[in-house]
Amino acid sequence: MKAEIFSDVACPFCYIGTRNFARALSETGLADEVEIRWRSFQLDPEAPRRSEGDLYDHLTRKFGITRDEARAMNDRVISMGHGAGIDFAFEDAFAVNTFDAHRMLQFAAEEGLEAALADKYFAAFFTGSSDLSDRADLVRLAVEVGADPGRAAEVAGSDEFAADVRTDQELAGMLGISGVPAFVFDRSTAVSGARPVDQLRAAIERAAGSAA
Repeated sequence: MKAEIFSDVACPFCYIGTRNFARALSETGLADEVEIRWRSFQLDPEAPRRSEGDLYDHLTRKFGITRDEARAMNDRVISMGHGAGIDFAFEDAFAVNTFDAHRMLQFAAEEGLEAALADKYFAAFFTGSSDLSDRADLVRLAVEVGADPGRAAEVAGSDEFAADVRTDQELAGMLGISGVPAFVFDRSTAVSGARPVDQLRAAIERAAGSAA
């Protein structure tokens, strides 16, 4: 069975959902039978390379709300994150355009490192511990999960894999995906949103049963 994961490292629900998906897949005992392909999806392709202020500032501008309203909006996200072992730090984080991060994830997929790198990029984005608009940070995090330093630097300093990112975005549109995370099984069934582990486990088992 093939599972395609559409996500964006700027999406907190993707961070939670992909963490839960990994745990759910492990619990099914089907990991060796599922081919996983991560797909690029930019929630905001027109975002500036790096926004001013922290993520709360970004949300106030994006949604026209107050900072207190932005905090309240994210209380549920923070609580959900704790359940997935994630500590969000919106006050330390800042918004960036994720296109280059997606290019690096496409590169990492060549070596089967995309899941590990995606988790690194999620953590970097939502804690501000690294700057995903900085090519040096993109490379450093890729190397930390096992990527070749020279090749990672070469990709980061070019536009390589840009076409792959755009192709994935077009594919999402063809499949009717307008929000992420989305987990697509054999192009026949899909689950969207930051679902709990038990729901994702059931979805994986149902899809595997249909594919048998």
